[in-house]
Amino acid sequence: MHRLLNLFVLTAAVAAMAAAMACSSSDNSKEVKDLQQKVDALTKAIVVNDDGSARFAVAAPVAVVTYKDYGFGLPMPQSVKVTAAGLNGKDANKDSGSVVASSGGTSLLLVWTKADPPLSPEESVNGAFNVMQRLTQQQFEPAGSGQGLKVDSQSGAFGTFVARDTVGNIAGVGVIGGWVCPKDNRSFALTVTGQQLDPVKQSFVYLTDGFKCAA
Repeated sequence: MHRLLNLFVLTAAVAAMAAAMACSSSDNSKEVKDLQQKVDALTKAIVVNDDGSARFAVAAPVAVVTYKDYGFGLPMPQSVKVTAAGLNGKDANKDSGSVVASSGGTSLLLVWTKADPPLSPEESVNGAFNVMQRLTQQQFEPAGSGQGLKVDSQSGAFGTFVARDTVGNIAGVGVIGGWVCPKDNRSFALTVTGQQLDPVKQSFVYLTDGFKCAA
């Protein structure tokens, strides 16, 4: 309660200061405008309830849709553009293809292929890693690998890698996950990259948790 009271006092003080400056001199119009913008932003951050109490506003949740053009389900924020392409110059189809998208400082590349027998999760991870190196013409540094990934109840494998700048500092990070959807023998490899580890990790977990083999 004291924090909210102090916030209201600060809002009123800034508003009063802006009004006083506006009356004293027209030369201060820029300062007044800047202060008013801060007041408006602060006001929008507070919601007054019907009983007169106040609370901080909660950000609106991001709308999520399921991308399902090729028979699988991939959760994506509604505002993110997803681009599909085929492998080896062909158009994407249910048997093979790729999709790319970027959001919040991370990028994703999802590749799927159909074979009999299907590629193992480890083979998909290794293949995706090699593809990334060929596409970007960079020598990525493997950072780790392991088992235990679960995607739509299917066991998978994962690997992590980093990219370094010219002086050896880490300039980017990536995570690759591989799994098989057994009903149609499709192998999937998801690569998520970015400059910061936390957004990359969060995006990877979000995407693999929400992925569905059939949609």
